[in-house]
Amino acid sequence: MTDDIDLPFRELVDAAPDGMLVCDAEGAILLVNAEAERMFGYAREELLGRRVDVLVPDAVRGKHGHHVAGYTGAPRVRPMGIGMALAGRRKDGTEIPVEISLAPIRTSRGLLVTAGIRDVTDRRKLERENRRATAYLMSAVDSVKDAFALFDEHDRVMLVNSAARQLLGSAIEGAIVGLTFEDIVDRALRSGVFDFSNETRDALFARWLAYHRAPSGTIDMRTGTGRYLRVTEIKTAEHGTVTTIADITEDVERTEQLRTAQQAAETASAAKSEFLSSMSHELRTPLNAILGFAQLLERDRKQPLGERQLERLQHVQRGGEHLLRLIDDVLDLSRIEAGRVAISVEPVGVREVIEEAVATLQPMAARAGVALAHACPGELAPVLADRTRLAQILMNYGSNAIKYGRRGGFARFEAAAAHGAIRVTVSDDGIGIPADKQDRVFEPFQRAGQEAGPIEGTGIGLTITRRLAEMMKGRVGFASEVGRGSVFWIELPVHGARTTGVAAADAPRSAASPLATADAARTIVYIEDNPSNIAFMEDLLGDLPGVALRTAPTAEIGLELVRAHRPDVVILDINLPGMSGFDAIQRLKEWPETKAIPVIGLSAAALLRDTSRAADAGFHRYLTKPVKVDELMSTLEDLLAR
Repeated sequence: MTDDIDLPFRELVDAAPDGMLVCDAEGAILLVNAEAERMFGYAREELLGRRVDVLVPDAVRGKHGHHVAGYTGAPRVRPMGIGMALAGRRKDGTEIPVEISLAPIRTSRGLLVTAGIRDVTDRRKLERENRRATAYLMSAVDSVKDAFALFDEHDRVMLVNSAARQLLGSAIEGAIVGLTFEDIVDRALRSGVFDFSNETRDALFARWLAYHRAPSGTIDMRTGTGRYLRVTEIKTAEHGTVTTIADITEDVERTEQLRTAQQAAETASAAKSEFLSSMSHELRTPLNAILGFAQLLERDRKQPLGERQLERLQHVQRGGEHLLRLIDDVLDLSRIEAGRVAISVEPVGVREVIEEAVATLQPMAARAGVALAHACPGELAPVLADRTRLAQILMNYGSNAIKYGRRGGFARFEAAAAHGAIRVTVSDDGIGIPADKQDRVFEPFQRAGQEAGPIEGTGIGLTITRRLAEMMKGRVGFASEVGRGSVFWIELPVHGARTTGVAAADAPRSAASPLATADAARTIVYIEDNPSNIAFMEDLLGDLPGVALRTAPTAEIGLELVRAHRPDVVILDINLPGMSGFDAIQRLKEWPETKAIPVIGLSAAALLRDTSRAADAGFHRYLTKPVKVDELMSTLEDLLAR
């Protein structure tokens, strides 16, 4: 039979996207369209009249006749995609994957079978690639150590990894895929997977469900075995949900360890502060007597000391003052490291601070045989600094220049503008610093190779200097050469305005001190438990005609004295047996008859917190031991002159 069909029908068949064959009941090919020709590589004339098994692979061709007979014996429509995978044989012998649909046609010629044939080579390739990609995805998801689950838009599980199965496996029998979120969580909570010691099962279920419906951030929970879990959920563009459950036990334990370590460090720091406060008090108390009586001996007009005795007394004073400086340096460094040093930055005239430092250091330089000098330009802008701390830095530089200088040498202070800052330098022609020691000069307890030498010091002055400078937004540095001396400097930012005048001088004191005026007797009550300190105060004030001193060894006795005599000033030690000085001043401030009496606090406790507490308690002044006679006398004069 030839392919003799009408032209319009031929064009319609050739336009079909799938290959088409029409065969008779014996399998002879009666019709071939253009797509079938292309698919199998045959010309139409080569296929017409031949049996269809020419297009069947050799391996299954022997059984094809049996399949044809079975189909024609019970013909029916068979759509594409049903049955086993099929393949077609091309003219060149190669095989291609195909899908075939069959439909019987009853005609006057008998039973005809129409076969639609589709080349699925590209589709099978895509399917293989999709399976490969899916396998990689599943492998990647399964390799994640955190539990992972993907829920579709209906909140049913589409994908879980091994970690999720392991976490929830004891709670769920059978397949997890297809279960709803609520079902999974409910089963897990009922099976004892999670801990309810801090939260009931229903409360945890409600919290997790609310988070799942509108996820934001994370939620944490614990398992029954004490593990800590963190749940993170994200909504997808398809309205599904990605859920991950991470085991954060190690992070929680590490955080707890850090918290414990921080608490231990804070406890150690507090213990250190307490130790320093206690040691400061214990060291300053005997120094108060040593330096106090040394000052009294030096000032004694009734029985003045001889030149030789004064010289020896000066050694006592210098030794005591040096010990006091060591104590102050250690406390200062401790306060800086603890962040308890308050810096008050303001415009400061550099010239005035340099002149004060030079005047203060002049006696020390004279004893060491070092010429002390300073030079500043006439018009020098003020710097932004804490005046007290800047003076401390320059005093430290200057004292080092003198200590490490040489007799007959010099120490010079200079100041100059330097790129928006003022640089103050202190130079000397002393012993210098070895090159191998210079990188550690600003480190604590480094003394440039003089640790075992005769020069006194703790080696922390420069450490304090650098940290104070940094707190004032400044910089420090130095240059040194062994045998030729050193130059230390500090740079501080310039204040906007330039200096236009001379700093106002302090108002002059009255020539007639109220302490020396016999016709206006003043009463001072001194409350102190240390006999040496009482004796010192009695000697200091005993010769003053304008002062009547009354002493008390305890706060309780002292309060009775104050109420009975209504003194002009109260000098109150802080650390007293029984009632403390802080308790005592509180009582004095509560009583109407004593609340206006000025109280001077006196203590060997010199930490910043001690002075702050004293100010809050209402002390007019807080002086630290060892007492500086001039400072105490000046304070008394100011108070009694009112």
